[in-house]
Amino acid sequence: MPRNPTTPAIFPMIRVATLNIGLARLHLLGLTLREGVPYQQARLPAILAYLARNAAGADVWLLQEAYGRGVARRLGLTPGFRAVAARAQGPDTGLVMLVRKGLSIGNAESLPLPAVDWVERFVARKGLQCIDLAIDGHRFRVGNLHTSYDGRGKAEVAARAPASRRQQITMALDSLERDAQDSTLILGGDFNASAVQEPETFAIGHARGWLDARVDAESHDAAGVMTWSRENPVVRGDAPDQDIDHIWIRPPAGPVRIVSRHVATRRNAVTPDGTAIPLSDHYGLVADIDQGLPSAPQAGPTSPNQGNGDQTGNDQRDR
Repeated sequence: MPRNPTTPAIFPMIRVATLNIGLARLHLLGLTLREGVPYQQARLPAILAYLARNAAGADVWLLQEAYGRGVARRLGLTPGFRAVAARAQGPDTGLVMLVRKGLSIGNAESLPLPAVDWVERFVARKGLQCIDLAIDGHRFRVGNLHTSYDGRGKAEVAARAPASRRQQITMALDSLERDAQDSTLILGGDFNASAVQEPETFAIGHARGWLDARVDAESHDAAGVMTWSRENPVVRGDAPDQDIDHIWIRPPAGPVRIVSRHVATRRNAVTPDGTAIPLSDHYGLVADIDQGLPSAPQAGPTSPNQGNGDQTGNDQRDR
């Protein structure tokens, strides 16, 4: 939903993308003992190259499982973006936002979330990070969320996880809504749950006036996959195909237009034996959020996505 850069901005639009890049690992003294998602050495350079191209034209990337000081440092070198890492405000919860240069960044906060087991306490901590942004004089508060997993075959963890996710999502919404005033609120990330599997979890957002970037979109292109798909060769476990990566929106008032699609579905990484694989065990989601608030005309280009690489029709089909 790009605007013509030669015309004045009438509505402030922001394009937000979420992707779990799958770089959790169990390590000791810098040595990897076990990777949460395989082929990390092959995938990380491909992830960095993909974000540098930014064919999705995102203004903000919400990244999960970007654990480790070295990963955060390398993400901070992404051309055209400034990196905001949750570890700068607290414990390393693996959350990093990439914000397009030129956007005004305000307050940044980080909130560790309750753990469902020892893995989340010591290996892959879950959390929320929030930042305040300004575009064309309008305010946005954006949250990057990663909630509890199902334990990968551990029945006792799977039994506790839904309640944990509901608690964590409630904490995230409380944090974003606090002193929100006239800000447009956006919450995205890896919720580790789908509306089909956990309708009661998603009812929390609906009851509080939040919109879903799939359900409430004017159009949604799933690219023939769900964000967690067993056809993805990097996926481990027997969880069913489902959309567990989400973007929610709560506008302050008035209409909002949402267009969304799945991205990062191509096999852009190569294993040592030459096998092509996707960037992660998750596919990504991008949403254009366009709200009917007046904005003063400005001279020159006004598209919020200009400067992020090829903005022709090619980037609209990024997979």
